[in-house]
Amino acid sequence: MLVLAAMLAAIAGAGLTSIARGYLMARESTAMAQKAQLALTRLSNELKVCYDCFGDNDLSLPASFNNTQGHREVAFNDKGEITLNDGIPLIDRVSSFSLAYDDDNGNPDLVIITFELEHQQTGGTLKFSTSVLPRNSYR
Repeated sequence: MLVLAAMLAAIAGAGLTSIARGYLMARESTAMAQKAQLALTRLSNELKVCYDCFGDNDLSLPASFNNTQGHREVAFNDKGEITLNDGIPLIDRVSSFSLAYDDDNGNPDLVIITFELEHQQTGGTLKFSTSVLPRNSYR
């Protein structure tokens, strides 16, 4: 009887650790999704009102442009952070970041924002992306 109780306790313990691991992974994934959404929204808003982020200007990082708020700069630093003006971090734990035009689909004014965040629980990365059409891009 004692052996049976010990086996049931071991199985219950393994189940509890799986539940705890699942909870931690879900909590981190939720936090990452919220941070990514905030960063994508902020970058989209900056680029939506951009005056000169189209055409011959290159979107290589750091990307400098002008919008209704004045001169802006978006960069990706060595610490894995996407930064805005003067190095103010927007989001951290970024493994890759890019700004590109959607030339492949015939819309050279459309800016595509893409970054990947490091997921600590799984050891992998999650990709987030959005596209923005600057409304001040008159041709």
